[in-house]
Amino acid sequence: MIARELDEKILSELRKTGYVRRKDLLEVLKAKYANETGFSISSINRRISELYRDGVIQVIDPTEFASYGISDEDKRAKYLVLSSYAHKKTLVDDLIAKASGGDPFEKYLVVKEIRRNSDEYSLNWRQLVHLSECLNPADERTDALVIEIIHDSLLKQRSCIGEEEQDSLLGNIYNSLVEYRVPLINENKRLLLEILGFFSAETVIDLLKVDLENAIKDKQWLPKEDEIQTKSWVRDLYYSKYLVHVFEIYNTELLRLMWDYNETGKREGHEDERKIALIFDDILDYAAENKRKAIYYDPHSCGVQK
Repeated sequence: MIARELDEKILSELRKTGYVRRKDLLEVLKAKYANETGFSISSINRRISELYRDGVIQVIDPTEFASYGISDEDKRAKYLVLSSYAHKKTLVDDLIAKASGGDPFEKYLVVKEIRRNSDEYSLNWRQLVHLSECLNPADERTDALVIEIIHDSLLKQRSCIGEEEQDSLLGNIYNSLVEYRVPLINENKRLLLEILGFFSAETVIDLLKVDLENAIKDKQWLPKEDEIQTKSWVRDLYYSKYLVHVFEIYNTELLRLMWDYNETGKREGHEDERKIALIFDDILDYAAENKRKAIYYDPHSCGVQK
């Protein structure tokens, strides 16, 4: 009975993460089930070895690290993966390759199939980078699916992303976001901002500045007279657990902008600038009140922090 329970705990954890370093899997399981009988490190290790012998689990060879999007300089590291996951990885690799070519209609069908698979398969960093290369604002329907897949996959990552891969991913995300800056509120823009915020990218602050500059030009996006609460569009786009950490990091820049707008707002004919100062003030409040809810990528621990 204990063996079956232990097997299920091991397999359940692997289903969540896709692949994981053996020592990390041991630590997670030990921490979760420390008070349960039969869940010692030696028992877990023994069951992992037996699942490997039975072909249920595979070991990822260091030569395969790159294909799994694993950035680990320790070539002695042992990563475990479900055999079913390894099979699904090959399928998704083929689908992503197919999505990079073909006509728009075929590309849409392929990306939909990737989306169906992502419900039970966690795309790795390498796959997410290649998928981001398929973004094309000329095909907004397919873009929406690609953005959703990348966004939803972030929380499932349990390994480091290489510096070059991260630069490539964020470059593709930013280029796509530039195309979705208008209209001011749209779902693709919101999700793309959250992806950038997840990686604590300074471009989030740059895009906020541009949106607020445009709000001054179009009065409908400004708060009403004496209204301290921000307009709903600011909340819809920028009040997110994925953005809190980037607001913390660039707190000094947000404060500087707030005071700059305050000073400009003292001049006759520039009263609207003080409304923008109120928006920055409210964002600073939001970040301070929600810092414990922040979700972001931590390169030091190679995983999601929340």
